[in-house]
Parts: sequence; structure tokens; C-alpha cells
Amino acid sequence: MDIKITGKRAIVTGAGTGIGRAIAQELAEAGAKVLVIGRTESTLKETASLHQEIDYLVADLDRNGDIEKIVQTAQKKLKGLDVLVNNAGWAPVTPIGSVKPQEFKAAFDTNTRAVFLLTQALLPLLKESKGNIVNVSSSAATRPVPTMSVYSGSKAAVNAFANAWAKELAPLGIRVNTINPGPIETPIYDKTELSAEEMKAHRKKVTDMTPLARFGKPKEVSGAVLFLASDKASFITGAELAVDGGQAL
Repeated sequence: MDIKITGKRAIVTGAGTGIGRAIAQELAEAGAKVLVIGRTESTLKETASLHQEIDYLVADLDRNGDIEKIVQTAQKKLKGLDVLVNNAGWAPVTPIGSVKPQEFKAAFDTNTRAVFLLTQALLPLLKESKGNIVNVSSSAATRPVPTMSVYSGSKAAVNAFANAWAKELAPLGIRVNTINPGPIETPIYDKTELSAEEMKAHRKKVTDMTPLARFGKPKEVSGAVLFLASDKASFITGAELAVDGGQAL
């Protein structure tokens, strides 16, 4: 199915690497003008180099001032907004007994608080365009993973946001949907404190939980995001689409 979103204006957070980078490229190739957001300029530049319709902004979603900078940039460079993809995330792998307060706060700041505050700030632009929101959550939101309770909880909140927003914003013509990726080959685990041996054991455990018995690729998520962001999904809101190799079965 050939999907085009020509002329649409999109923001993708956490787009310096992994799933976010694949989403940005997919949307741009489908005809959208895309603004990618992240903390690291070097990786954002790499993403922007993939297509002439991708621009970037260095911003930290944990800072209220940077969220306002995103809004101003969307108004100035995009001249509005049609698609918001809340993708930025962090996945700590820590047993409950070892979770530090700062780790708990960091996970919820990035995975939950930032999603809420950025969506709230960009809502006026989405109202103008009758646009749509795609939250990139996780299969862990509905199938919590041992040693990942903080991550699972933070993503469960994102799913709850989307379900509530879908109902609340439908009268305004705004659709809100969620992608629940399973294990995907991305750098999301890079900030964990696991040793190489512990990470190997974690990956085996996750693979064993997945009927397709492998980690997915970012491109296998980005196509689902494009579909939900497009007019092909014009009668879909409040949906949770699992892209998880069968973990939700």
C-alpha cells in the first residue's frame, strides 16, 4: 500500500537514532516536512542528512524552556503542525531493589512527563490543522517485563494518556493513536548500567518471550507510524497497534 502524506508538517522526538530516525525518514519520503528533536546535534544532523525535507532542532524535553523553543520553531519553520510523533524514550533495565530515585525520575521525566507537556504545548497548532498524534509506547506497557518495572509503568501512563486524549480531542478532529513496539534493535539500552553478560542474558530472555524469536528493525515500526499518521487511518483513533513480534498474543 503506497501511502503519501504530501505537504503534511511533522515533529518527531527522539529522532537522532533508532526508531525515531526511521520514522523521520519514512515520513519525509512519504512527502512530509519533518522537524526532528533530540539532545545530540551530531546524530540529529545524521538524521537530517537522510532527506532534504528533514530539519532538526537540539532540545531537551525535560526543560520547559526547550519545549517552548520547539513550539516557536514549529511555527517559524513548519508554519504549523499536522503530525506529532512522541517517540523519545529511555529504557532502564533494573531490578526493583536496585532502582535509584534519580533513575525513577529520569525515566518518568523522559517517557511520561515530556510527552504530556509537549503535546499540551503543541495542541493549539494541532487544533488549527485537525492533525493527529502518534505516541510510540512499548509492549512493556501492556505486558510488563521483569527488571523493567519503571520503564513499564512510565509507558503504561503514555497509553493511558492516548486513550483519554483520543476521546477528549475527537470533537476537535484530532486523532490520537499508540504504537506498542516490542524488542527493536536500537541504542535505547545504551544508558543502562548492565554488564555485557547481563545485557546478553536480558536479550535472550526478551527473545524467548517473542513468538517471532528475534528483535525487530526500526523500519518495521516506522511504516506503522506512517499509516496511523496518514489519511488511510482517518477513522482510527484510540487504537493501540502492537509491533512486537507476537508478544501481545
